[in-house]
Amino acid sequence: MKGLWLENQQLQLKTDLPIPEPNKDEALVKVLQAGICNTDLELLRGYYPYQGVLGHEFVGVVEQGPQHLINQRVVGEINAVCGHCRFCQGVLLPIAKIVVF
Repeated sequence: MKGLWLENQQLQLKTDLPIPEPNKDEALVKVLQAGICNTDLELLRGYYPYQGVLGHEFVGVVEQGPQHLINQRVVGEINAVCGHCRFCQGVLLPIAKIVVF
């Protein structure tokens, strides 16, 4: 998998990132386009010691997951949460417990 990787305030296009394995009731999305927002630019400037793939705003197509989602176009939005998945229940995203759509 390809991704724009940030590490030590340096960007690198990686072409060998592992493809994630979705858990039950999760979906694997093939990203068609991703945006770089101001948060990504601030991370590049050293706002927070982040290491990983940038571009959390995206549009894609579901490749694996619940049958009713296969081949559906979807968007990624970090502020839209379910309140029930492992990410919303985790300690890393406490705001997700407050904002539930």
